[in-house]
Amino acid sequence: MAVTKKIIGSTSSTNSNTNENISTENSMWIEFSKHIMTGISYMIPILIMGGLIGAISQLIPYVFFSIDPSVSILDAINSGKYVGVSFAMLQLASIMEIFGFTLFGFAIPIFTAFTANSIGGKTALAAGFIGGYIATKPVAMLSLLDGKWITKAPIASGFLGAILIAFIIGYFVKWLNKKIDLPHDWLAFKVTFLIPLISAFACLVLMVFIITPFGGWVNTLIRDLLQAAGSAGQFVYAFVLAATTAFDLGGPVNKAAGFVALGFTTEKILPITARCLAIVIPSFGLGLSTLIDRKLVGRSVYDKQFYQLGKTAIFLGFMGISEGSIPFALERPAFCIPLYVTGAILGALSAVAMGAIQWFPESAIWAWPLITGIFPYILGLIIGSTFIAVVNVLYRNKLIKDGKLVVSE
Repeated sequence: MAVTKKIIGSTSSTNSNTNENISTENSMWIEFSKHIMTGISYMIPILIMGGLIGAISQLIPYVFFSIDPSVSILDAINSGKYVGVSFAMLQLASIMEIFGFTLFGFAIPIFTAFTANSIGGKTALAAGFIGGYIATKPVAMLSLLDGKWITKAPIASGFLGAILIAFIIGYFVKWLNKKIDLPHDWLAFKVTFLIPLISAFACLVLMVFIITPFGGWVNTLIRDLLQAAGSAGQFVYAFVLAATTAFDLGGPVNKAAGFVALGFTTEKILPITARCLAIVIPSFGLGLSTLIDRKLVGRSVYDKQFYQLGKTAIFLGFMGISEGSIPFALERPAFCIPLYVTGAILGALSAVAMGAIQWFPESAIWAWPLITGIFPYILGLIIGSTFIAVVNVLYRNKLIKDGKLVVSE
């Protein structure tokens, strides 16, 4: 009997410890999600404004004036073919293009600023913005070339680097606020000078010497992998190109993939079909998930702000812009990134297998007439997007049923 009691007590203690661990893990995930969602909520307006203005700037020359997509807006202005109202419209399009895509550059710094602010308070906001800016525009480093020192910017760490610096700097500032104990009269000095200065130096060390070099190392490996895959065969190339293009939605991995793919397509070695599809499939798929969730599972699986963002992501997809997917990726990166990478691979390989061929490096809808095998191309786009949308809705619905996700209608 005593043995039985001991076993029961041991089992009870084990269950209690397990429940505590699960509760702690859930609490940590809820806290992580809360900070991520705070940053996303401030980033969304920037993405919408920048994306729509940038997209409209592309509609003016390539849809309204039917200019060849291979001709830039600036080249069209300098061609001398357009005068009067059409010339003024192209000038406006050029300004809107620069302005819209400049706004895109603020999206990640805004995200990191307010994610860090959510963790460490107002004193973390400035350092978060600095870290996010360096994640998109890394600090140029000194490099020795032919006996002379020159400055050269490394490959950016993108939004993944932004997540890292947002959380590191946020918790670092939170720790500083607790540990630095000054008299009340020195409070203003502490929060407006001392902690911001220390956190700015922390950003410098972390971004320049740790996060950015690591991102560059990863991207070098990916670039080498792309080059190796290019000579190994069309399907291997399409697989790797789709995965690396979709991975960080316009970030450094995407750009490394684009650099290699552009070289191959320019020299007519291998087509760029898989990359063009992988750029837009995540936006179409994640946007589509906001349109079908109620029909598929009978409930909303997103917070209300994501439904407008989903429509915007689809619109940006038609414009050949992938950044509309970033807020979805940032909310649940561990699931969302592998999902849309898989969808991009599935859609791209389907299109390539069915005979779609694209040499012109543009994903926007106005470049579709230049594609050989447009129907296989569109079918591949539908396959990849539908896969992402359906799986994402079912996954989020399960989280809601299990009590691990709460959405605001």
